[in-house]
Amino acid sequence: MNARRRITFLFALAAGCAAIAGCGADTPTEPRGKGSAAEIAGDVFVVDDKVGLSLVDANDTLLAYDVLGRTVVIPPGAVIVGTDRGGYIRRVRSVLADGNRLLVRTTPASLADAVLDGILDATTTIGLSGSGKAARGATDRGGLVAAARGVSISDGGLNLSNIVLFAGDSGGVASSVTITSGRIEFAPAIDLSMRVADYKLHRFRVNVEGDLRLGFDARIEASGRIRNSRKAPIATVRKAAVRHIGSVPVVEVVTMSFVAGFDVSSDSAFASELGLEIAGPVQFGMQLERGVWSQTFTASPSFALRPFRYDGRENARIVLTIEPRITVEFFGLPCADLAFGPALGLVERNEEGLPVLAWEVFASYDGAAKFDRGALDFRTAPYDSKPLRCFDATLAWGPFRTDSYIFARQWGNEATIGDGVFSYPKGIAVDAAGDVYVTDSWNNDVQKFTADGAFLLRWGGPGIGDGQFDSPEKIAVDEDGNVYVVDNGNSRVQKFSPGGSFILKWGSEGTGDGQFRSPVGVAASGGAVYVADGGNNRVQKFSTAGDFIGAWGEYGAGPGQFNGPMGVAVSPVDGSVLVADCQNHRIQRFSAEGAPLAAWGEYGQGDDRFDCAIDVTAAAGGAIFAADLGNDRFVQFTADGAFVTKLGVRGTGEGQFDHPEGVAVDAGGNVYVVDARNRRVQKFAPRIR
Repeated sequence: MNARRRITFLFALAAGCAAIAGCGADTPTEPRGKGSAAEIAGDVFVVDDKVGLSLVDANDTLLAYDVLGRTVVIPPGAVIVGTDRGGYIRRVRSVLADGNRLLVRTTPASLADAVLDGILDATTTIGLSGSGKAARGATDRGGLVAAARGVSISDGGLNLSNIVLFAGDSGGVASSVTITSGRIEFAPAIDLSMRVADYKLHRFRVNVEGDLRLGFDARIEASGRIRNSRKAPIATVRKAAVRHIGSVPVVEVVTMSFVAGFDVSSDSAFASELGLEIAGPVQFGMQLERGVWSQTFTASPSFALRPFRYDGRENARIVLTIEPRITVEFFGLPCADLAFGPALGLVERNEEGLPVLAWEVFASYDGAAKFDRGALDFRTAPYDSKPLRCFDATLAWGPFRTDSYIFARQWGNEATIGDGVFSYPKGIAVDAAGDVYVTDSWNNDVQKFTADGAFLLRWGGPGIGDGQFDSPEKIAVDEDGNVYVVDNGNSRVQKFSPGGSFILKWGSEGTGDGQFRSPVGVAASGGAVYVADGGNNRVQKFSTAGDFIGAWGEYGAGPGQFNGPMGVAVSPVDGSVLVADCQNHRIQRFSAEGAPLAAWGEYGQGDDRFDCAIDVTAAAGGAIFAADLGNDRFVQFTADGAFVTKLGVRGTGEGQFDHPEGVAVDAGGNVYVVDARNRRVQKFAPRIR
């Protein structure tokens, strides 16, 4: 591997679990309630069963009670169990009566000292509810007990808004880390099963299952070289529950804390914005059976990358985490933790010999589990799993090229004929599924690829028969996936299925309606097919069955006139027709019936000028992209024709072109350019600012 300059933006979500009583959740089920069959040690003293005994003070070695009414006898050596003040379980060393006050000196004890044989089963749902205001006081009720500025609870979810994790100087460098917006929804069902006997934990099983929904945006900035990291809780909810194994009460306190943190290192100034949408079911569990620990972890997440930006150029690594941490305690001591969650990363590295930075945006799902016998203290080894990864996906990749677009990949090379190679590609189109179609004028064929350039199929060949071509030009795909190819040398249009099966053809050489002279461009939308009839300097409109509907245009430089119309497209926003008017070095916009609406461009090398606008396409949001043949670039405009950006120069490298003949854009805003003389297709991803 090459030396790596890394930027990792990690978003991790963790949740621990065991027999949890949820914040505002249903009352836990207890198949074995008080009095159920269980074998309890003979020296167990349950304070809750004693009328008139009230705990008034407690520390690690002393319990103080007020005695109301009859005398209470607590024998030295007994295991004393109570549920006040978060619960306690102690071994009695001595007892001193002082009037109505009973002072009990103690040493630590565990559940193993009280229960000889028993089972605890419970199912709980934990979630987020309440008014969003922090609650004060005891832990015997659920609620938000702490929250950072910008955090609130509403509608069963956690809202995040402009949470500043850090803002200031670190080593003399100004930096900031802010979660600008976000929301987390997660209300898992937690199943716990535990069997104890003879000082052994014979079975312990905890399983978490639920739908996780998470979305966030974050911004990280530094004015120079920086090394900085920290973590801080942003919200905490707490709940206490009393369960029973036989007559022994087991006090369980559940705390769910959302902790945000970051770890930033960079050798230069940078600014980054990154976000993720994720939704899907998660199941994670650990279990002890017959002395052997094991884990289960399944997830089916749907990842959606939010618009991102990164403008650094030096070695850097950024990690941002937001972790829901659920801890379960029995009598104030830890028991089980399960941690799992999605991660989003941006990794950057140098490519040897290239003046570009290669990058990759990825998402993954990770988890880890931990068991600490704590207050249970049965003869069972603790468990601490190594991190698990059950899902890993690459969302985008390529080297950065401009502020607006990033080179993602390329495919194709020179060959006489063959799968995935080109002799002189000209036209390109993308269907609704993201598959890419390319015409090869010299090889007289059409090839179909995935969005990543993997070859799928090829059809055609030289000739005049159905499905054969003589110098095919542009290509289009309609809403049903049907493919239309301009067969230039045969003066016709051919229609195919998505799999390349011939459907129909129309056209012949001439100047009449439905006839062509050197047709080049084609577009299909809304039940109509538009053809740029280059030699006749007009646009013709047909039905998808090839029936002539109308035509407009003539030779000239005025509105609605053409000098070599080469490309045609239909705006998905308003249905207007865009025409690349090559020798007039402009783009013209028309109504669907051919009425002139607007035009822009003239000859030159400036931002809004062309040296033969040879192809045009429009994105779902209205953005317009044109292939500028003589200037070896593609140019982006707004829906109204205002210049946005340009990319490309003459050359053979990434982001360079030699006669870009065609341009297409997919639903994700990725731009595909036919680099004809370099015999390849180049793909560019939007670098959203």
